[in-house]
Amino acid sequence: MRCQPIRFIVTAVALATATLASSAELTAATEAVERGRHLVLIGHCNNCHTAGYVPANGNVSESRWLMGNPVGWRAKSGTIYASNLRLYVQNMSEQAWIQAMKTVEWRAPMPWWSVRELTTDELSAMYQYIRSLTPAGAPAPSFLPADREPPRPYNQLPDMS
Repeated sequence: MRCQPIRFIVTAVALATATLASSAELTAATEAVERGRHLVLIGHCNNCHTAGYVPANGNVSESRWLMGNPVGWRAKSGTIYASNLRLYVQNMSEQAWIQAMKTVEWRAPMPWWSVRELTTDELSAMYQYIRSLTPAGAPAPSFLPADREPPRPYNQLPDMS
């Protein structure tokens, strides 16, 4: 009979420890998501990857953030569209995201050289934030070669060659 109180105490301590551990993990995850959100904002990701963000002076509901943009960026090499990052990371591991951000040379106007300066922890936080958003929207239009006229409106990049 004396085993019952000891068993109860051991069980209570184990549950309390598990609760504290999961609470700490939840806090860390929440902090990473908030940090990622902040990095998305100060990195100006929404300027291209959120439709209507710039014309609305950033007054776009967060529920529409990072869903891509149907307005292209036309250069002499063709027209590129900012991808739907929610869909881009949907089936991608965090490690694959970090690898892509550190190695891929995206087409203009994507500032891939600046993205490479982000630390692994910063890229991880951005990934956590983007993954926290519900995958929504449609994929961005595909790249159009230079000989194809993009639908209006589009942004014309100057020829800097």
